[in-house]
Amino acid sequence: MGDFRPGEIVGGRYEIIELLGSGGMANVYRAHDSQLGRDVAVKILADRYTADPAFVERFRREASAAAQLNHPNIVQVFDRGEADGTYFIVMEYLVGPDLKSVIRTRGPLPPLEAIDNTQQILAALAAAHRRDVIHRDIKPQNVMLASDGVLKVTDFGIARAGAGGDMTEAGSVIGTAQYLSPEQAHGGELTSASDCYSAGIVLYEMLTGRVPFDGERPVVVAMKQINEPPVPPRTYEPGIPAALETVVLKALAKRPSERYRTAEEFSMALTNVRRQIDPASTGQQTVILGAVAAETAAPTTMMAAAAPAQPTAVTPATGTGSTGAPTGKKKRGRSALVIGIIVLLGIAAIAGVLLFANSGGSSNSVTIPTDIAGQSVNAAKAELTQLGLKVVTKTVTSAAADKGNAVGTAPAEGTSVAKGSTVTLNVGGGPKTAPVPNVVGLTQAVATSSLQSAGFAVIVVQSSSTSVPTGTVISQNPAASTHLAPQGSVTITVSSGASVPNVVGKQLATATSELKAAGFVVGTVTNQSSSNIASGDVVQQSVSAGSAAPAGTSIDLIVSTGPATASVPNVIGLSASAAASQIRAAGFTPVSQSANNAAAAGIVFAQNPAANTSHATGSAVRFTVSLGPSTSTGTTTGSTTPAPPPG
Repeated sequence: MGDFRPGEIVGGRYEIIELLGSGGMANVYRAHDSQLGRDVAVKILADRYTADPAFVERFRREASAAAQLNHPNIVQVFDRGEADGTYFIVMEYLVGPDLKSVIRTRGPLPPLEAIDNTQQILAALAAAHRRDVIHRDIKPQNVMLASDGVLKVTDFGIARAGAGGDMTEAGSVIGTAQYLSPEQAHGGELTSASDCYSAGIVLYEMLTGRVPFDGERPVVVAMKQINEPPVPPRTYEPGIPAALETVVLKALAKRPSERYRTAEEFSMALTNVRRQIDPASTGQQTVILGAVAAETAAPTTMMAAAAPAQPTAVTPATGTGSTGAPTGKKKRGRSALVIGIIVLLGIAAIAGVLLFANSGGSSNSVTIPTDIAGQSVNAAKAELTQLGLKVVTKTVTSAAADKGNAVGTAPAEGTSVAKGSTVTLNVGGGPKTAPVPNVVGLTQAVATSSLQSAGFAVIVVQSSSTSVPTGTVISQNPAASTHLAPQGSVTITVSSGASVPNVVGKQLATATSELKAAGFVVGTVTNQSSSNIASGDVVQQSVSAGSAAPAGTSIDLIVSTGPATASVPNVIGLSASAAASQIRAAGFTPVSQSANNAAAAGIVFAQNPAANTSHATGSAVRFTVSLGPSTSTGTTTGSTTPAPPPG
């Protein structure tokens, strides 16, 4: 079984404490290892997949792929095995949270923190790639935060190990749509560059708080991954360094040859950006930064921009002309005055720029903040109201995690608007849902087509039924008219027909009753003699016992009439050979004996059973052949011998 309760023991040593979460193919529990005295995470294959060889192999492969990887940024696998009819993996227990939760809670992360997180992910990928393991499902949900702040990559459930380790068919797609590489989206060959693309999307999400490609249906997102260029991250977060944006866009190149082909190459590019952003971390003092937007520049940066005027200041004259010392003093005085005026003008310019930036360009305009998305509705409304804006809310479709929170504004965040303007605050209403169609009573093929056309995934479960025809839907879950998000799963239970009972050897009346109770109809009944089945018992049924057949199927029966009988011929007065011949012709077995009798020698004078009586064919008919009159008075001798074969 794949569902465990607290206190149950897995593998003889792991005591279940609590359920941590459920995924597409397994449940993850916190458990206590009684042998080593530590808490661990136990991943157990779900019940519905234990009988599916493909899922069992995929689960086994995850354990195998992860077990061979030993790296500080990869969740460690301690044990794996089979118990209670299911399969499990024992892993390092991490309190969490995952990186997705961090992004949702904090919104866009500072560039240096995003770089550090990405380099930890890339370190894990580099270790995996060196073992020829491609993860294929890098996303923030699969990156856990350990208690010491170290990130650890987990879930190698769809990893490919080695050139021959790919279980998916050619052209198939597996992974999470928002993080798929273009080659993965159209079922192409995957390499380490594919994982680098997914890591680039994670970096993009950390910097902007959103994924570059999204949509209501996975197929729409996949097509965007293949065909659409990403919106540059500085469009959403102008404070992102230009050099870092360049790295992100290269990581998201559509062609693998145009992006970072290895995790090491990607990480080195981020190291170079880090040196530009934070020289103290590398011991450098001189930094060349990319262009910084004026509205986000710090005052010190603007002063540095004004500084080139200083080297052009007039210096004391050293020439030997007729100007004389007094003239030089006047020039030095005028030079000092010029320098002072330049400095004052620079300060005034800086103050003006700062005032302009802080007021949104004029005293009557403000800039919509860029941190609205992800906030609670009340917090977002309060921030906008404090800026002198009127706020109206509008519910829009969103990811499930964003339901009830702000997901943006109209006009867009970062836009300058007049004070007193009305701003629409978009509030996440969760994914767009659709009603589940009613498929009960439809054939499996029609029901599946109907559900898939409505945008739902279909899970089929077989069940025997005495009242529903084979291949027809008995029930569905969720029920008809239930609203479900696109790609949600609908389970349909399909009739596999009724199970045919075994009625051989039973009286006809009993057999008829049992077949009707199972939903079948008794068809033609044929009588047949049988030497080993009693008269009135069923000898044979037309549909094998235990097989599934549609309810209402007609089942023919053959019923025993007992052994076949025949009339015993009269052989008295015949010769021994003639008597034996007639007995065989009638279907019996002749057995002869001899005795003295007044009848002529060689003539049959007695038989048993008597002539013209009915007996089972094959049974023995005994007859007595005369030896002639006895030569001794009062004595009669006889012997029993097999009858000679007929002449």
